[in-house]
Amino acid sequence: MSKMLENEDLLREIMERDDLSYIMNFGSRSYSIDNLYIAKGIIPVRKPTTRGGVYFTDTTAYKVKATLSDLSIKEEIPKLMLGPNADFTPIHLVTNMHIGGSDNTITIISHLTNSVYTKEKVELNLIVDRIDLRCLS
Repeated sequence: MSKMLENEDLLREIMERDDLSYIMNFGSRSYSIDNLYIAKGIIPVRKPTTRGGVYFTDTTAYKVKATLSDLSIKEEIPKLMLGPNADFTPIHLVTNMHIGGSDNTITIISHLTNSVYTKEKVELNLIVDRIDLRCLS
């Protein structure tokens, strides 16, 4: 089990579900996510490094590809991107899911690594830092 994610089993369960809707939150801003895909992938790191204050100590990470049709997020991307910005904002991807007989809010805390946008949509590539689970009932 990866040391990076405390609740990796929960993330795997989320990956299997295609009926969840997500909201992206950072700071006081919120955006509806049209499509979200999560996969475990290899990151090109051979030794522990720091990138924007986030330590990568494993060679694998959970990656998220989020697609939004709200193009106003383009103005926020420079504040969110890892790399040139030393003080970036974590991005929270929030969904609700029924687990073990109760309703829960799941927050995937991530950081933006790349973005691509067209006239119709914005595609964000993120790395998952951790997952928070909060019971609603």
